Amino acid sequence: VRMVPLTEPPAIDIKLYGELVQTAFSQRRKILRNTLGKWLEAREFAGSFDLQRRAEEVSVAEYVALTQAVQ
Repeated sequence: VRMVPLTEPPAIDIKLYGELVQTAFSQRRKILRNTLGKWLEAREFAGSFDLQRRAEEVSVAEYVALTQAVQ
């Protein structure tokens, strides 16, 4: 396994990112619609994100992109 560092770190709100990930993993064996769906509704998120997956199936890059979209 070879890890390659990012050229530059993404510009995200770390507090918001932490809240998003904590919400997503609050019920690990449930689909994200049950946890993250409500969190996104509360923030009036109008974008698209597949909530039919479990939290562990979403990549770090997707969580970062979702955080940027919610900001």
